[in-house]
Amino acid sequence: MQPQIGGNKKTELHSLTICANENQRFSAKAKGYKMEMIIENLGFDVKRYGGKVASVMAIAMIAAVDATAQNDFNEADIKELEEITIVAKRNEIREMREAAMPVSVISTKLLEGTSSNINDALARTTGVTVRNTGGVGSASRISVRGLEGKRMGIYIDEAAMGQFSDYLSLNDVPTDMIERIEIYKGIVPYRFGGSALGGAVNVVTKEYPPVYLDASYELASFNTHKFNTAFKRTNKKTGLQFGVGGVYTYSDNDYEMKLPNLNNRVVKRDHDAFRKVMAGGSLKATKWYFDEAKLELVYTNTKKEIQGIDFDIREAYTHGQAGISALSLKKDNFIADGLDFDFDASFSYGQNGLNDKASYRYDWDGNRYNSVSPYGGEQGNYASDSDNRTKDLLSKLNLNYLLNKHHTFNLNLYATSMHQNPHNELMDLSFGYQTNFPSRMKSLTTGFSYDLTLFDGKFMSATTIKNFLFTSKTKALEHTFINNPVDIDMKKNYWGGSESLRYKFNKRMMAKLSFSSEVRIPTSEELAGNGYSVLPATDLEPERCNGLNAGVIYRRLTKFGVTEIEAGYFFNDLHDMIRYQADMIPSMARYANFGTVRSNGGEIEVKSDVAPVLYLYANATYQDLRDYREHETGSEAENPTYNKRMPNIPYLLANWGMDLHKENLFGGKKQNTRLLVDASYIHEYFYDFEMSKYQDRKIPSSLTFDACIEHSFNYDSWIISFKVKNLTDRVVYSELNRPLPGRNYSLKVRYVMK
Repeated sequence: MQPQIGGNKKTELHSLTICANENQRFSAKAKGYKMEMIIENLGFDVKRYGGKVASVMAIAMIAAVDATAQNDFNEADIKELEEITIVAKRNEIREMREAAMPVSVISTKLLEGTSSNINDALARTTGVTVRNTGGVGSASRISVRGLEGKRMGIYIDEAAMGQFSDYLSLNDVPTDMIERIEIYKGIVPYRFGGSALGGAVNVVTKEYPPVYLDASYELASFNTHKFNTAFKRTNKKTGLQFGVGGVYTYSDNDYEMKLPNLNNRVVKRDHDAFRKVMAGGSLKATKWYFDEAKLELVYTNTKKEIQGIDFDIREAYTHGQAGISALSLKKDNFIADGLDFDFDASFSYGQNGLNDKASYRYDWDGNRYNSVSPYGGEQGNYASDSDNRTKDLLSKLNLNYLLNKHHTFNLNLYATSMHQNPHNELMDLSFGYQTNFPSRMKSLTTGFSYDLTLFDGKFMSATTIKNFLFTSKTKALEHTFINNPVDIDMKKNYWGGSESLRYKFNKRMMAKLSFSSEVRIPTSEELAGNGYSVLPATDLEPERCNGLNAGVIYRRLTKFGVTEIEAGYFFNDLHDMIRYQADMIPSMARYANFGTVRSNGGEIEVKSDVAPVLYLYANATYQDLRDYREHETGSEAENPTYNKRMPNIPYLLANWGMDLHKENLFGGKKQNTRLLVDASYIHEYFYDFEMSKYQDRKIPSSLTFDACIEHSFNYDSWIISFKVKNLTDRVVYSELNRPLPGRNYSLKVRYVMK
């Protein structure tokens, strides 16, 4: 095809590729021709076109953008293109931002910046806090607007992973494989299924071209090594895609730490090594009966040493391994036009436990003490050599029916089945009787939703009604020190729902409002324990939360890109809040219903492409959670902490940063250089209820800076990045007496073939 462009200028065009960056700036490249334009809003959301429609659209775009183009191109020259690929990722992100429910989106470029993992990226998002206990592989908790931990729904490509938390975490997904991260605040999208209160985090992995290889190696402080690789190959004729990949992570985590509980003594962490290996493969078909049928198999193996704080622990460690299989089936216009079918199922078989059977304990001066139990153990009063076996099954069916452009209906069925068989012979010997028992838990969440769109898309409404059913069977000791196990057989049923509204005043301004009455079913760990450190709590009631979210978004397209301002307010009334609390047995804990907690607060974020080479952002969050129990739990006694701020939850946080980018900064071609700086501030908060301003159990204020310089070659085929985290080497805590690493460095090399 040889269309005429700009009078006598001709361009040979065998194929045309149009790409969009995050600022909605579209560029088109063809042999011997290059053009660029800005589009306010695409009227299509399809990734691949063929034939005359694509040809006409492509020529229209070229003619519209080229400064020398004229309106006299010959229509006879418009012929069918062999192929045209349209990548409109920004449009997809914008559609999510314009949905009725509150949502933040972290794009690929932000992930590839100073973020070493998903938690780093989440921690810079408005309203999100990530609490870590140490270095690589340490325990962490994600909080959205003060509601944290298991209240958050965690998903990968809309498939829940909460059931597999003993073997997988969000940080196990390499950032190189991620297209974007969606953070839903207050309301979980109905198509995700399940039960959650604080919101949801959904990691969306990349779509790959026919042949794709991505490999990276990162060397970092504290003898940290990370290797990731993924290979995809698609057969166009059969529509089959094969994929294999693997992840290896290792770290000594041997940084120095100051221990406030030991008169600010400085010691070097000497027993905190972490190792994780993951390997997997996938097969995806796109030309069978289903539009997409995918099977994935993953194996994961983890070992984590336990770092001592009060004592110098030298031998104890946790371990786990699992095999996970997942099946995904998708088909548009299933049975009837407008009815979309989406089914996911996954099964895992795993083994995990705690090994703690050393005969002696040591303090930080090297003094040796006999273990409390004659069978060993460094952490507490008992020894452990647990071998817990778990079987987890999860399935989700989503049927979405588009009646017309105004009305959409959705049915979602989300079912889980968990079988846990704990075995810890040394722990039983330490107590003198069996302490853990097999347990089964099943749940079914049924959701029905209705979406309404009016006034040419200006008004949107999403209404959802849910039913929550769960059963649990196990045995448990009513009192740990009394050998009297009782049978537990529980069945409960609850209703919930939500309503989300959005009105778009014009192209720049919109408002959102949502109400929810949600239920969160306790997890298997909360109900049955984990066989070594968490005791069963079989009398737990589900958490119930009534919430309100309101916000406005102002978005303006400028000659440099986009400027966006978003502000929001939230209120939650949480009943039967479940809290993790220490037990009478040292080093052991259990979950319990705390009571009523109310939270309210606000957040604001500003981000802008202020120049062709400079992007800036800043956000701040205030979240105030209060104890609203008028009486002590299980008593008529007046509650002394009534209306006091909930402890051990940060309430004031802020982030800001910049991305300075320039093509061919050092000469040459096909190169790009980025300098990124991010700052994070968390205000001081109390570990216990604030009964006096002189309390010394506090998590101090922290202000940290991260920086990264990144340089790519040959259109991002080779990428080299150097990062510095905690640039000013501040002493930082996010948990009491658990110092985080000081200044640390990493160098990463990545190769992408596509």
